[in-house]
Amino acid sequence: MIQREDGACLVLRADDVERLLNDPRTQQIDGALYARMRGVPPGPLFDLLATSVLLSEGEAHRRRRAPLSRTFAFPAIESLRDTVRTAAEGLIDGFEADGAADLVQAFCAPLPPLVMSQLLGAPASDAQEFARAVYKVSPAFAPALPGEDMDRMVDGARWLTDYVKTRVAEAASGQTSPAALLEDMLAAIGAGDLTEAEAAVQIVTLIIGASDTTRGALAVQVSLLAERGADWSDYGDNPDLARAAVAEALRFEPPVGSFPRFSTEAITLDGMVIPAGYLVSLSTLSAMRDPARFQDPDAFLINRQDHVRWHMAFGAGAHRCIGEALARLELEEGLMALCRKLPHLRLAGPPVKVEGYAGIRRIGQLQVTW
Repeated sequence: MIQREDGACLVLRADDVERLLNDPRTQQIDGALYARMRGVPPGPLFDLLATSVLLSEGEAHRRRRAPLSRTFAFPAIESLRDTVRTAAEGLIDGFEADGAADLVQAFCAPLPPLVMSQLLGAPASDAQEFARAVYKVSPAFAPALPGEDMDRMVDGARWLTDYVKTRVAEAASGQTSPAALLEDMLAAIGAGDLTEAEAAVQIVTLIIGASDTTRGALAVQVSLLAERGADWSDYGDNPDLARAAVAEALRFEPPVGSFPRFSTEAITLDGMVIPAGYLVSLSTLSAMRDPARFQDPDAFLINRQDHVRWHMAFGAGAHRCIGEALARLELEEGLMALCRKLPHLRLAGPPVKVEGYAGIRRIGQLQVTW
C-alpha cells in the first residue's frame, strides 16, 4: 500500500485488492458528494450522478441494481450473440472498402452504444446521435481532467436521460412493446421499487458504463494482437481462442485502472492502517500484474492458465460490473468479426496509447490498414 500526497491510500497487491473490494468496511463514494466534488451544477448531470446505481450503497443500491441483474445475467446475454455479431459486421461493412481507418472511431467507439440502443428499442436512425450523447457524458464518470467541458457533459446527460425517459414512458403506457432493456425495469416501476425517473437513470448509467470501457478494451485487444503479428484467421471462427485473447487483454491492459472506495472504519493491511473516512484506490492495474498471482505477469500470453474464474477487470463484491456478460460478448464477437472480414488487418501507426491509472482510462487513435 502507498499513501499518496493527497492522503488517498493506493492498494496494489492482488490479494489485498480482492479482499478490500469485498470488504464491507469499504464503500462506493456517494453520488451527490461525487457530483459536488466534480463541480457539477444542479440539473440533469447532477441528478444522474446522485441517483446512479454505480454511486449508491445499501438498500438504494440493491433496489436499483436488482432489475438490471436479471436483464444482464449471463444466460440472458448469451441469447444476444447473433444481435451483437450482426451489429459488428454491419459496422465493418460501412468502412471495409476504405482500406484503412482509425479503428477507434470507425468500430470500437460506435459498437457498444449501437448494441445498447438496439436493446433499448431505438430506431437505427437514432444510433449516431445516441452514440454522440453517450461519449459526451461519459467523462463525468472518470477522474476530472484539466480543461474538461462541463457544458458538453451536461448536454449529453440531458439528451440521453430525456431519450431514455421517453422510451420508458412509451413502454409503460403501452405505446410501444418493451425492449429487452426495459422489461425488468417496467416490472420494478410497477411494483413501486423504482420511479420512472429513477429507472431511466439506471439505464443511462448502464449505457454509459457499457460503452466507454468496452470501447477502450476493443481497441486495446486489437492493438495488442496486431502488434504481435497475430494470424487473424486463427480467431475468426474460434470462440475459445477469442475468449482467451479477450481475458488476457483485459488483464494486461485493463480499461479501468482502479476502483475508488471510502473506508468506513479503520482497516489494517500488513501492519499499516487505512484510517476511517479515507479514499482508497484499489489498483486492478497493479493487481493484475502481481507476480504472486500471475506467472510472468508482464508478458501477454493468450494461452495463460492462471486466470481466476471471476476476472478482476470487472471488480468484485456488491459493485461488480453488472454489464460483464455483455462486455465479454461484445469483445469476443467484435474481435471475431474483424478477423473474419479484415483478415489482412495490420497497424498503420503506433499501437493504441492508453493513459491513466485511476478509474476509466483514456485511449488514443488506432490507425490500421488492410
